[in-house]
Amino acid sequence: MLKSILAAACIAALTTVSAQAGVTIRIGGAGSPDSPDTKAMEVFKQKMEAELGSDVSIQLFPSSQLGTVDEMVEQVKGGVLECMYESVGDLGSFHPAANVEGVAYFYRDEDHFFRIWRGPVGKEILDAIAKDAGFRVLGPAFHGFRQFLLTKPAESLADIQGRKIRAPGIPAYIASIQALGANPATIPFEEVYTAIQQGVVDGVEQPLVAIKDQRFYEVAKHLLITNHMAETMGFMCGEPWYQGLDKRVQDAFAKSADASADWYRDYTDSSQAKVLEELVAQGVVVHKPKLDEFIAKAAADSKYDAALQPYIDKIRAVK
Repeated sequence: MLKSILAAACIAALTTVSAQAGVTIRIGGAGSPDSPDTKAMEVFKQKMEAELGSDVSIQLFPSSQLGTVDEMVEQVKGGVLECMYESVGDLGSFHPAANVEGVAYFYRDEDHFFRIWRGPVGKEILDAIAKDAGFRVLGPAFHGFRQFLLTKPAESLADIQGRKIRAPGIPAYIASIQALGANPATIPFEEVYTAIQQGVVDGVEQPLVAIKDQRFYEVAKHLLITNHMAETMGFMCGEPWYQGLDKRVQDAFAKSADASADWYRDYTDSSQAKVLEELVAQGVVVHKPKLDEFIAKAAADSKYDAALQPYIDKIRAVK
């Protein structure tokens, strides 16, 4: 509670409302200033200001300046912070639909991802989260498929059995990692580097861009290419606050968020090979297992919340 109060005070101290701006939007994030997450926020800011001019003031706070991811979620929920830019799965404790992000081997490819999130099924899911949990998610973005980064070599599914892997404290993520035979440890994202360094965990699972941005490669050198999940980034705002905006601002917000997602998709597509090369240059050893055994084990052993299953079925029905 004290942390939340301090974080709220920090927001108030950092915020200067422009006298000319009709709407001030503060957006928190966990990415470093140079990360693609922060760049996606900057693209959004540029688009919004181009659309609305002096009628809007966008203030960005990357690097967890406003608190941890969990604290920022609480601030958005409580109406202290307008929006944050993070993984949709972070809302998993508020609504079962947000847990779809943590379902293993869910998306056939990147195009399938966007057919879902830019289509009627994605809209239905996001509207349900807004209506029932109070978070309006805009501009779902492809952050890349997630991989395992480990402190010791692994060449196959058998090699990760029982290993302690950091995973988000989100039910579907935990269920998926358990289904693959690893032992999920729910450590806050901001503490992962130290946890690996101190041997508290045997590794982490993250997209390549996050592995590079957070410098996890400094403390774990074995990259297992599994493509086991696809992270969905997005602007997550308080639904009551969002509904209080006039339609012109809402339309500009949605348009700018989608433009940010388009930028992130292009970045992810163009950067994966380069990021992998950079990781190898830092001493990371790449392991490429046969994925059929991973897919089969996830399908056989995954046990998700019954409330999540209808959303899983809807997404799997998208061709």
